[in-house]
Amino acid sequence: MNRTERSSINMLYSVAGFTIPMLVSFVTTPLLLRGLGEAAYGLQSLVAVIIGYLMVMEMGLDLPIIKFLAEDHAHQDADAENRLLSTTLQLYASIGLVGMVVIVLLADWLARSIFRVPDDLVGQTVTVFRLAGIGFLGSVGMSWGRAVAMGLERFDLHYFISLIVSTAGTIIGLGVVYAGHGVVGYVFVRIVFTLLAGPVYFVLVRHLLSDFRFHWGLYRGTIRRVAGYLGYGLWNRILGNVLGSLDKTLIGVWIGLAATGLYSVPFMIANSLGYMVSYMFSFVFPMASALQSLGELERLRDIFVRASRFIAALAGFVFIPLLVLGDSFLMLWTPTIVAQVASVLRLLMLAGYLSILTTGVVNNVVLGLGRMKQFTIYTTIRWVTLAVFFVLLIRPLGLEGAALALLLTCGVDVVYFVIALRRYLQISPLELFQKAYLKPIALSVVLGALSFLARPLATSWIGLGMVGAGLGLFYVVVGYWVGVFGETEKRAVVGLWQMAVQRANSIGRPR
Repeated sequence: MNRTERSSINMLYSVAGFTIPMLVSFVTTPLLLRGLGEAAYGLQSLVAVIIGYLMVMEMGLDLPIIKFLAEDHAHQDADAENRLLSTTLQLYASIGLVGMVVIVLLADWLARSIFRVPDDLVGQTVTVFRLAGIGFLGSVGMSWGRAVAMGLERFDLHYFISLIVSTAGTIIGLGVVYAGHGVVGYVFVRIVFTLLAGPVYFVLVRHLLSDFRFHWGLYRGTIRRVAGYLGYGLWNRILGNVLGSLDKTLIGVWIGLAATGLYSVPFMIANSLGYMVSYMFSFVFPMASALQSLGELERLRDIFVRASRFIAALAGFVFIPLLVLGDSFLMLWTPTIVAQVASVLRLLMLAGYLSILTTGVVNNVVLGLGRMKQFTIYTTIRWVTLAVFFVLLIRPLGLEGAALALLLTCGVDVVYFVIALRRYLQISPLELFQKAYLKPIALSVVLGALSFLARPLATSWIGLGMVGAGLGLFYVVVGYWVGVFGETEKRAVVGLWQMAVQRANSIGRPR
């Protein structure tokens, strides 16, 4: 399988891996809000926050795994692969066990002293936070498996496992809620599926790498190899996991659990869409590492330009209609909270669009080229700026203040984007804008205008669906006509279709 086909498959599974869970969340969120209530719904959303705070212990080990595994695999160095995977797996297991104990011991203090928890939810909150400690162990196992799959450029396996964990956990958890087990039952089910992911990843790694043999003990050479990333990785984890969850934390502390639940709804939409688009291009990270090790930097620049054009087109297609029609969507989806979160969703959609344009591809290239120090400087400035805006804006402006903080911080992304283009890829920002961004942005503006004109039609699910289908058809057709989508994308789509037909025929063919 050539690199174009592999990249196309990775993108396809990225879309499926995020689209299907989003659809499941779309169906289950109103049911969860009704079944749990706003306060308990906010409580379950804090589980990810608690786990995120302890993920600093992981120290960013996933980045050197992806980079070095991609290089070792490109050079077919099985011994280096074995040492890397065995050592990092044991490090992850140790981190997971320590983190689990820490969260379990702190659960009572967090519930009674930190968050504004209603008296009738205190007991359940302590139990949920203790389950979050067990969930941390599972999350660490998933993090190792995800890094290995990405290093091998097997995003299909990563997204398949994530899809099962997320979708099955949500659906079964919802059933448990309506069976009368409440938020504790829901979180318990989600944690069980998270714990199962780690062993599944390990089995798949044994299958993918026939020469892989796990060995007890930490290899000093491997420790030295990844050590250059650990300091930067730890710092990035501290900033990303602590300050990245600061909005929900401050809302929970200053306003209350119910407000956290309300904010979680538009945030989930924007965050899911952003991850879906950006993770479609995660294959650029290991690809950049492999191409750099082979000395093919000119090819990397060409891939970067084409990927930037495509991600700009996708960002417009995903974010702009919801920027305009988001309140119509919320009115149909969660009518009881639309008045409180419609403006929040608009701000988050605009912030997500700008963030994807400026960091969606660049971050993967910078990391793939090994510019960890420079990436850490950028993330430090970005997270500190975001934290300052959170502190200044959430108390006076509430939920809108949190969303506005995310939008204002995009200014840091723009500066970083320009610097990265000039220093690491030797590409002029103006040249990239003309080649990759001009047409997609212009087409997105037209899409936004048409979305606004179509607002009177989007007052029912049928009307909104018809508007979405019409806008999507217009975007794709005109995009091909004006050159937003090129021959590479067309060949990728045709190739994927042919591969799907061949696999379907092989399944149906008698043996």
